[in-house]
Amino acid sequence: MNEVLSAIHARRSTRAFTSQQVSREDLETILEAGLWAPTGNGKQLWHFTAIHSADKCLALAHAVAEADNRGPSYNFYGAPCHIIVSYKRDEMHAFLDGSAAIQTMLLAAQSLGLSTCWINQLRPLTDDPAIRPLLTQLGVPEDYIVIGSIALGYAAKETAPAPRKEGIINIIE
Repeated sequence: MNEVLSAIHARRSTRAFTSQQVSREDLETILEAGLWAPTGNGKQLWHFTAIHSADKCLALAHAVAEADNRGPSYNFYGAPCHIIVSYKRDEMHAFLDGSAAIQTMLLAAQSLGLSTCWINQLRPLTDDPAIRPLLTQLGVPEDYIVIGSIALGYAAKETAPAPRKEGIINIIE
């Protein structure tokens, strides 16, 4: 199996991270990979905000927990690094382009031996009065909406693959 297919098959949603921080070099490589994701009409109207501080990740997670009634233990699974993918508001391809960038970064992280979890809690909270100022302070442009985010770090434990469903693929010739 080639390297890309191996990364696709090996990637898991990690829900328990160690406190070991991701290197700046690996973080930059993952962000650069996101820039190469497909984008409708080549617009590339996304913005990537990388939080390379465990304390700031935890502060954001606690704000999300309070705004979304998730309880005090909510912490993005303890990931010491977090990437927020946002996109220009009211753009037709925002969710498609942003999702492609997220998936590309998930696979790049896997190829570097890092673990990830796609986080959706920020998306519906983009304009929440308790969250928007924090997003702006972190560098998410005011006229952008959050598409999703990535918890990034090293897995504290292995995640077993979920079985693949049957009857999903049809090939018509």
